[in-house]
Amino acid sequence: LQEKLLGVLRVLIERLCALTADEVVFSQKELELKELWHQMQTMTQENRGHLLSLKEAQKVNQLQNDKIVEQQLLVNQLNEELMMFNMFMASVSKGTCGDRPDTKISEKEAYTVPLDNSFGHCIHVPTWPDALKVHTSPLMYALDRVVAGFRTRSEMLLDHIEEQDEVVHCEFSDNSDEEDTENQEKPEYRHLRWILKPTSICSFLDTRDVLNPKQPSGSLNEGINVECLQESQVLNLQKLKNSELRLMEVKQKMRELTINIKMMEELIKELIKTGNDAKAASKQYSLRVTELAQEAEQVRVELTETQKQLQELEDKDVKDVAFKLSLQKEFGKKMDAAKLKVQLLQKKQQDTKKLASLSAKTEKRASDLEQNVDHMKYQQAQLQKRLWEENEKKKRKMIKSFS
Repeated sequence: LQEKLLGVLRVLIERLCALTADEVVFSQKELELKELWHQMQTMTQENRGHLLSLKEAQKVNQLQNDKIVEQQLLVNQLNEELMMFNMFMASVSKGTCGDRPDTKISEKEAYTVPLDNSFGHCIHVPTWPDALKVHTSPLMYALDRVVAGFRTRSEMLLDHIEEQDEVVHCEFSDNSDEEDTENQEKPEYRHLRWILKPTSICSFLDTRDVLNPKQPSGSLNEGINVECLQESQVLNLQKLKNSELRLMEVKQKMRELTINIKMMEELIKELIKTGNDAKAASKQYSLRVTELAQEAEQVRVELTETQKQLQELEDKDVKDVAFKLSLQKEFGKKMDAAKLKVQLLQKKQQDTKKLASLSAKTEKRASDLEQNVDHMKYQQAQLQKRLWEENEKKKRKMIKSFS
């Protein structure tokens, strides 16, 4: 009987050591699950922030598209007005120049072509005497220079846009360098006159003479109009640059969103792996709990038998008191070990249920994260497609404007 009791005690001690090792492993897994859960919550908050950033980027993209349309309308309007002005001046030159030889410029030749702010109203040309029909048009030359400078700056801006977006470069005429050189020279007054060439085509000559102080005040108004045009051009170019900066910010946010998506995918993989490990551990713990339950039942049976033997010895009034005391001590120890084992078994069962619940929650959270990642990928693809379409539209409009 003593040998049986000692064998049962050894088995109980071994099982207790195994339970202690299982408790350590379980606590480590629980800490890993808590850490992964915290990371998952952090990534979810970052995901929400990036979704808000995407919405703001879409609004900014829409605003800059509207500004681009306004710039295109302004450029088209300037081109149409310049064409009308050129046609009008060509008709006037054909009617007045004819085959007349070049005449000298007198002090009373300060007649210019007035032009209002809308560029589209009727242009009034004063009637001159036959002796003073030497036609000057400093405003038209200045307007040509403004348009040339606008085209030059637009070409530079377009080249910068193409380098940033990696799109196909557009080729413009080689006259941009000459126009840029002319645009850098800004004399306060320019004196132009029409000269009839052998081909009966009138051209401009820049005499670079200082204008006579007796010139009418119309030229001052024209200079103010040209200055306003230049300021408007600089402002519009600045708006375009700001739009490009916003586009770059949107692209940077998209890159950050892509990195976030990759990190979330890695987190999902880690969660799935941890969930599988938790499942395996839970299954293993369940098997051990079953084995421990069976062993506890056996211990209870043995305890019952030992108790019966002790009762029989007491009834028979055995004289071997030492043997009886040792048997009682062994029985007490065995009872204490059995109670401790039952308590550990109950705790193990509770921990196993908790682990199974955490595993189920982890699987559900991983599934939700996968759905969120799919939604983010769809939004990212739509935003990239929209940005590409808007860039292509802007490119076509600018090419059409400067072709």
